[in-house]
Amino acid sequence: MTRAGNVHGHGQRRWSRVFQVLVWVVAVFALAVVANLARSVDWHAVGRAARDIPPGSLLLAAGLVVAGYVLYGSFDLLARRYLGQRLPTGPVLGVAVISYALNLNLGVLIGGLAVRLRLYGALGLRRAAILRLTGFSVATNWMGYCWIAGALFASGATPVPAGWHIGSFALRVAGMAMLLAGAAYVLVCARSRRRHWTVRGHRISLPGGRMAVAQCAVAVLSWCAMGAIVYVLLEGRAPYPATLGVLLCTALATVIVRVPGGLGTNEAIFVAALSSYAPSTDVLGAALVYRALYALIPMGLCGLAYLALEARRGVRSAQRARTPSRGDAR
Repeated sequence: MTRAGNVHGHGQRRWSRVFQVLVWVVAVFALAVVANLARSVDWHAVGRAARDIPPGSLLLAAGLVVAGYVLYGSFDLLARRYLGQRLPTGPVLGVAVISYALNLNLGVLIGGLAVRLRLYGALGLRRAAILRLTGFSVATNWMGYCWIAGALFASGATPVPAGWHIGSFALRVAGMAMLLAGAAYVLVCARSRRRHWTVRGHRISLPGGRMAVAQCAVAVLSWCAMGAIVYVLLEGRAPYPATLGVLLCTALATVIVRVPGGLGTNEAIFVAALSSYAPSTDVLGAALVYRALYALIPMGLCGLAYLALEARRGVRSAQRARTPSRGDAR
């Protein structure tokens, strides 16, 4: 490696360390803000608000949770078609749902990647194919985000609390940029003459225009289902576009702060943005019930499913190890 290459490599590592420090500083600051807010919360009133959510609303919200997970799992079904892999639908959907639930609570490296590598590897996929599938699903999620968040932010439907440093004009500009990014993705997939790239030894192939449209449509429905859960739990007291827009803000904050599941951060944003529509204790109660329904309960169920799959895999491996080969029998 040349001296220039060494300098470039050292520079990248230095900026990487600086970025990691900044991320931790932001995370600590966010947690300090959340802790400060938590001390001023009337938790008895919050618990009462959560218990007062009607059973019918809870049942509808639970149904929307199932729909949201199925929609998210369909990202991997689209990825299966994109890769040209003949994998059964049930196991693919199961792997996607398990990885999603663990990703929401434990982070992308464990849920989004490590679990997929483990479970798809058991289905016979090679590591390179799993990485391409995961990248396709991530792209699907965020392209859908660009379309729905862009539309809501650009329209001004998302409430911006007075304490936020970003104003409504800046949010509108960000929304228009997101819409342009989503449109550019579909256009490039449909029109680009160059269909393949190699990035750090990984081959990247553009999907076709129809596949890109399907990606964006399914991802938009997935985000809309998530927003509908919060809307139902709030019993419609906040407009659906405002509720969905705030949820999309929390998703972006989770990526920036990197607190697993946006613990505390999401709830603080919901309270700050929606307290003009309903009492803050009611908003916080609905946000906590949303976390339980959409993140915690699925994590428990999917965690058990993952352990069961690993146990069955271990039993099969032990049985194969005990079964003598034909050569040994002779």
